[in-house]
Amino acid sequence: MVLFFLPHAGGSAKSYSSFKRFLPKELRVVPMELSGRFTRSSEPMLTDIRECAADLLKVHGDLIREGEYAVFGHSMGTLLTSELVRQAQAAGLGSPAHVFLSGRCAPDVEITCFPDSDKAPDDKIVEFFSSNGLSGAAPPIADEELVRTLNRVLCTDVRMAESYRLSPDKLDFGCDITVFCGTEDVMLKGLDLNSWSRFTSGSCQVVPMSGGHFYYQQHKEELCRIIKEKIC
Repeated sequence: MVLFFLPHAGGSAKSYSSFKRFLPKELRVVPMELSGRFTRSSEPMLTDIRECAADLLKVHGDLIREGEYAVFGHSMGTLLTSELVRQAQAAGLGSPAHVFLSGRCAPDVEITCFPDSDKAPDDKIVEFFSSNGLSGAAPPIADEELVRTLNRVLCTDVRMAESYRLSPDKLDFGCDITVFCGTEDVMLKGLDLNSWSRFTSGSCQVVPMSGGHFYYQQHKEELCRIIKEKIC
């Protein structure tokens, strides 16, 4: 079994590196990196969820084709998960064994995290995400060029996530799904995460955990225990 991890806006494959120690060694854990980001910074910066998913399918398609796979996506990663599975099914590669979705409502719900993100300057988007605890817990960085690069990745990801929509008639995960969330997540206030049930003919279980948008940073072991129960 292969377990793919898909990043949040501004996140990288490295965001999930610490999960491995809580997961069994026989489970092949593959954090996916988007083109133009971090370890793939020399490649073109893709700016569309569909293009990113198509690229990831090209890079990792053989692993999907070889056998059973599951996917975990947090925040923007839930959109990438949805589009990746949709394209994998369309390519005849089959459905995942399980899908884990975290920190976001279904992609057919009309929500806006940052109004007019396509017109807003980068510094306003960065300020909004930083002040609301939505950009992850990273130590201060003294390298100004690196900060500019990280901010560019975050803003590009935010804009492409804001523009993506998908209706249930375009995707049936074809498996059971588990939806995780932080009970104090400001992005999910007033939203029903059972909305994800519209995207699968399997079951949909919502698992709340204490904390904000990045609740899993304090619940990695518990989250991985649930993942193991579902797919191992």
